[in-house]
Amino acid sequence: MKRLNTLTEFARVINSDRYQYTESDIFLMEKMQDKVATFDVFFRKTEDGGFAVVAGVQEVLDLIHILNETSEEEKRMYFSTILEEQHLIEFLSKIRFTGDIYALPDGAIAYPNEPILTIKAPLIEAQILETPILNIINMAMAIATKASMVTRAAYPQVVSSFGSRRAHGFDSAVSGNKAAVIGGCSGHSNLMTEYRYGIPSSGTMAHSYIQSFGVGKKAEKEAFTKFIEHRKNRKGNTLLLLIDTYNTIKIGLENAIEAFQEAGIDDNYPGVYGVRIDSGDLAYLSKKCRQRLDEVGMKKAKIFLTNSLDEKLIKSLKEQGACVDIYGVGDAIAVSKSYPCFGGVYKIVELDGKPLIKLSEDVIKISNPGFKEVYRIFDKEGKAYADLVTLVEGDRDKEILLSGKDLILRDEKYDFKKSYLKAGEYTFEKLTKVYVKQGEVQEALYEELLDTMKSQKHYFESLEKVSDERKRLENPHQYKVDLSQDLLQLKYGLIKSIKEEA
Repeated sequence: MKRLNTLTEFARVINSDRYQYTESDIFLMEKMQDKVATFDVFFRKTEDGGFAVVAGVQEVLDLIHILNETSEEEKRMYFSTILEEQHLIEFLSKIRFTGDIYALPDGAIAYPNEPILTIKAPLIEAQILETPILNIINMAMAIATKASMVTRAAYPQVVSSFGSRRAHGFDSAVSGNKAAVIGGCSGHSNLMTEYRYGIPSSGTMAHSYIQSFGVGKKAEKEAFTKFIEHRKNRKGNTLLLLIDTYNTIKIGLENAIEAFQEAGIDDNYPGVYGVRIDSGDLAYLSKKCRQRLDEVGMKKAKIFLTNSLDEKLIKSLKEQGACVDIYGVGDAIAVSKSYPCFGGVYKIVELDGKPLIKLSEDVIKISNPGFKEVYRIFDKEGKAYADLVTLVEGDRDKEILLSGKDLILRDEKYDFKKSYLKAGEYTFEKLTKVYVKQGEVQEALYEELLDTMKSQKHYFESLEKVSDERKRLENPHQYKVDLSQDLLQLKYGLIKSIKEEA
C-alpha cells in the first residue's frame, strides 16, 4: 500500500467530536477498553426514496492505514495538544486499529437501514473512528448518489462533473469528483482528482479566455483559432468551443464553424470537437446549433450544455427535444445541492457478543441489533428482488439461503406480507466483504477499490439488475429490505424487554 504523509494526514483521524474522546477516557478508567464493540454505518432514507450508491470505502481504509502507520511520537504530539488526561494521551499514542471492517464495495447499490460498513474492534478503537468515518462516507455517498440521479436522468447522453469551484473545500472537490465518477459520470475536470486517483480530467474553456483576446466577433474568432491551433494535437484531442460570450447563434456558432473549417477539423477528426453553450434557452439554442452544424457537414460535432443543470432540468431539456451529447453538471452534484446532508449514522449494535439496540419515539430511529451482513436475492430474470439482512452467526434464514432451499421473506411492519421463494427460482449474492481483518487491510480488495473505473463498472452492473420501476427518479417502486426471522425475533425481543421495564 502506498505510504501517506502521516504527519499531515493523521489530522484526518482526529477530525472528530470531543465527546468520543471524553467517552474513551471513561472507558479507559473503567477498564472497558478491551471490550469488543460492533458499530454499523447505515442511512435511513434517500432524496428520492430509492437507493444510494456506496462510495468512500477506499478512503476509510486509508484512514486505518494512517492510524496504524503514524508513529507513537507523532500521535503524542497531536493528542498532547488537544487533550489534558495524561493516561488517555499515553493510551492513544500507542493505539493501532486491531479490529475488523466489513463493507459493501464502492459502486454497490445500497438501501436504507442495511449496514454499509460494520466496524468490529476494541471499544475505544471503534469509538474514536465514528466522526472521521461518517465524514468520509456521508460526503462520498451524497455525491455518488446525486450523480446517479443526474446520470440516470441524462441517459443515454453522458454527464461530466465539474463542480470543484463550488465544492465544500479541498477534500470535497478532489474525492467528490471521484465519487461522482463512481455514481455514473463519464468524466470530471479536477486536476488533483486525476493525480490522486488516476481518473483523466478534461475541460473546455472559460469566457475569460475569449475575453482575453478582446471584445466582439473578431476577438472571439482569434480565441477559437488559437485554441484549436495549440490543442488539436495534444493528449485527448478535445476541442469544445464556448460560443455564448457575445451572441450564441449569429457570432459564436459561426465563429466556431469557421475556425474548425480553417483548421481542417471535420468529422474525420480523431478526437472530440464541438461547441458548448452555457446560457440562454438551452433547448432552443441546442436545436439551432445542431441544425446549423449538420448543414455544414459537422454531424459528429458534439454539443455540450452547461448552466446550473440538475436531474430535473435535464429531464425538461430532453422533453423539449434538446440536441445534446454531453451535460456538464456542477454544484448540483458537487454539493448534492437539493439533498446536501446524506444522513449516514454510526450506531453500536453489539458489545462483547451481547446485542444492543437503540429505541426512539421515532420508529425510523430504532436500530437493528447484532452483528449482521447483507445478501441480495435475484429473481429468475436476474433482477434484484430483495435484500436480506441476517445475523452473521447462527441465523436459520442465512443457512436456508446458502443451501438454496425454499425461503420465506418477512416484512418487518406487516406480518401478513410474506414472500415465498422456491428452491431453484432465485439466486443470491453476498454483498458484505471483509476489508480489514485483525487490523490488516486486505490488499487484494483494497487494490480493487483503487481502480475507480472498476467501481463505476460495478455500479453500472448493479444498476442493470435493478428493475426500471425501481430506477425511476419520482416515486420509485419500493424495494424490499427484509430482516431474517432470527434478527426480527432478536430485535423485538429486546424491544419487549425494554418496554416491560418502562
